[in-house]
Amino acid sequence: MIPRLGKSLSVDSKMKNNCPGLDDLLRPKPEYITCPKCGSEVEIWTDENQVECTNCRLKVSRNMQSCLEWCEYANECKKIINQRKLS
Repeated sequence: MIPRLGKSLSVDSKMKNNCPGLDDLLRPKPEYITCPKCGSEVEIWTDENQVECTNCRLKVSRNMQSCLEWCEYANECKKIINQRKLS
């Protein structure tokens, strides 16, 4: 559970200081997974759900769900991400 902070902080600063998954969504990083069809290493960024294997063209996705799919604060994070995209 994210601890409540003082009322003077915005939702944006609360989430930045407490949500461990938000950093990967705002500052994506590459990760590497193995293609289940051909065994090639496939680069997928932390803000992507699915990519195409450059070797065999299979659509490869993560086995893990994004925290945006299960976290009780996901709607607040989505608002922050959308605000950043518009900036």
